[in-house]
Amino acid sequence: MAGIKFVDSSEDEVIITGTPRVPFNMSKKVSSVEGTEVIYFINKNWGIANRLNSKMNFSSLFPTDEDFCEITIPIDRF
Repeated sequence: MAGIKFVDSSEDEVIITGTPRVPFNMSKKVSSVEGTEVIYFINKNWGIANRLNSKMNFSSLFPTDEDFCEITIPIDRF
């Protein structure tokens, strides 16, 4: 039986200060040919666990791995 999770809309949005550090294996990076535009993707489960979901675009998935979605802010990959 599938469970339904109720999300209380009264929860405050987490304020992210600085650039989030994301482990290399939990992130992917796509650059334009010119290198002028960069799009970052992070593992959906890792991002939710680290409260980055307010900055995650769940409708934009990494082309070859649907476990990764776009994150709309720059990240520091380590």
